[in-house]
Amino acid sequence: MRFVAVILALASSLTACASTPESGVLPPDEQFERAEQKYAEGDFRQAIADFQTFAFNYPQDPRVPEARWKTAESYYSVEDWATAAQEYMNYQRDFPRDERAARALFQAGKAYQQMSLRPELDQRETERAVNAYDRVIVEYPRSEFVEDARTRKAQLRDKLAEKVYLNAEFYFDNENYAATELYLTDLIGLYTDTAWIPTAYALLARVKCEQGLGDRASEVYARLQENYPESQAAREVLGELPERCRTTQAASDGDAPAPTSGR
Repeated sequence: MRFVAVILALASSLTACASTPESGVLPPDEQFERAEQKYAEGDFRQAIADFQTFAFNYPQDPRVPEARWKTAESYYSVEDWATAAQEYMNYQRDFPRDERAARALFQAGKAYQQMSLRPELDQRETERAVNAYDRVIVEYPRSEFVEDARTRKAQLRDKLAEKVYLNAEFYFDNENYAATELYLTDLIGLYTDTAWIPTAYALLARVKCEQGLGDRASEVYARLQENYPESQAAREVLGELPERCRTTQAASDGDAPAPTSGR
């Protein structure tokens, strides 16, 4: 009996030690309350550390989703956009049916958008933001974030289209018309919902004209005038294209006077 009592006393001592400050492990309630306090105080760096400690030490605790969410929110608050985006994405992955899942994707999109560079630079973060917003729209169609996600997605797709156009313009300025046409074809095919389509048609007409393909240039010009008659691109290209690249051969033949009988 004495031996059993010693064992029980030792076990009790070890349990007590596990939650003492010296061991570095706080009881779950104390650890969570400490993290919550730091979060409320705006000490987000310490809140991140405390919430992550809580989630690591007590992975089965029902408050883990709350700790994970506030970890992501804390990273966003300190403008660590890359880590915030990843934490939000991980949250949605692990809790796809949670009431905050749609918001997690939306917040991830916003974090990626914060890292989006100028159109002439690398657009990988822009593409990631677009994908996150698109997932909000597709996976959570009844979410309150859908309309905002659509608006932001449209803005970023316009930016991606501008990136493609700038590449095309670069090759045009360097007289590499084949590469210019490839970029413009991609732009017209992939970004039909953006404001860059009229400008792309205008440059494509100039490309065909420079290649000596007057009829093809005229066809592109006619499409531009038909679909975007009030666009700035349609007005500007009018002064840039010579007559031979604005009128198809058939139209020119029709306008010419009918031949008279030989004398």
